[in-house]
Amino acid sequence: MDAYLWEHVLRPRFPRCIDQERGGYHVNYARDWSPLEDEGRFVVYEARVMWTAAEVARRRPDSRAEYLPYARHGLRALADQVWDREHGGFHTFLDPSGRPVRQGRFRNRPVYAQAFVIYGLAAAHAATGDDEPLELARRAWRWIEEHYRDDLGPGYCSAVRPDGRPFPARDHEALDEPDSIDGPATHRTMNDHIHLLEAYAELLRSWPDAELRGHTEEVLRFVRDRLFVEPGCLHLALRPDGRVVPTPVSFGHDVETAFLLLEAEEALGREPEPATAHAARMLVDHALARGFDQASGQLFEYGSAYGPPVDRSIEWWAQFEAVNAFLLMHQLHGQETDRYWTAFGKAWAVCRDTLTDRHYPGVFPGIDSRGEVLREAKSHLWFASYHTARTLLLSADRLRTLDHASGEP
Repeated sequence: MDAYLWEHVLRPRFPRCIDQERGGYHVNYARDWSPLEDEGRFVVYEARVMWTAAEVARRRPDSRAEYLPYARHGLRALADQVWDREHGGFHTFLDPSGRPVRQGRFRNRPVYAQAFVIYGLAAAHAATGDDEPLELARRAWRWIEEHYRDDLGPGYCSAVRPDGRPFPARDHEALDEPDSIDGPATHRTMNDHIHLLEAYAELLRSWPDAELRGHTEEVLRFVRDRLFVEPGCLHLALRPDGRVVPTPVSFGHDVETAFLLLEAEEALGREPEPATAHAARMLVDHALARGFDQASGQLFEYGSAYGPPVDRSIEWWAQFEAVNAFLLMHQLHGQETDRYWTAFGKAWAVCRDTLTDRHYPGVFPGIDSRGEVLREAKSHLWFASYHTARTLLLSADRLRTLDHASGEP
């Protein structure tokens, strides 16, 4: 896994992605890693690549000298270009000239994007020890707390206007272009809240603030007690009044959330509460039962609580998150069953043998259930290095821990 990390995730991207002319990281690459023209700078992509560089510097000391400058390079773009000096918060998207985009799908401020910047900044602080990323993360956290919490219901709204003003609640949601990434601005989405939990937990590790701790616990409970539902899946969205918006089950998000729930409990400095441990295991068990092909090792894209998958395509990020979650469950429950270890091996084989490009380094973003490649580009706005690098870094370390615990060489 370490060898794969370097060959297919890190060396193809770094230092190739460092944009010395415009700042930040270059986004778009073809299958052979030849650069394609960028649309601009998407704050989520920037934060994810910075997070990758910071985590490699922190977890792989032999590469620290190389990767710390890559992380600090990303910090400069976020601090100097993407932070909104007039209103606060981070711009969602900058055009190629560095101007904020005020139209189209990135015209507003999704909380999802703000959360990812906090996640990347907290990792940058942990890796570098620099005060600047931590201070910027705290300012971003405060901006979220001041602008995305409203009196419409529990949780955080999905988006606000660029100046931080809220969108009004509507009796009937418009069916035209959504105000946020996943739909109406006032909805409470699973995708927003699991990544808020991820970001708040990462920040809490470096900044044990009492208010941050309280809000981290609130987000954890919202994900666990409002979004999670038996038999082991997540509602993708709630209206502000708590009513569920009908959607399919996203198996990739379910297994990722299992990991994030347990990571948040660790960041809070405690053993997982029974309800958290129960939810995390059920999310993985349900994905294994309804979304995972036991023969091929593929984790499918969408399904339902009780029926078969409705979308049998395989996304790179979900397949890698499955590897991470299955190995985590084996570490926790391997003494009572080998089902998670078996699933881990099969899921990893799909990543290694089918999602991996055999002609050029890197991972294909998507395949179908026959293993046919659906998309070839090696990088785009949503396809960065975060899911792959995190799974490989954590899984390699976890395997070493398991080997040590078993007494095997």
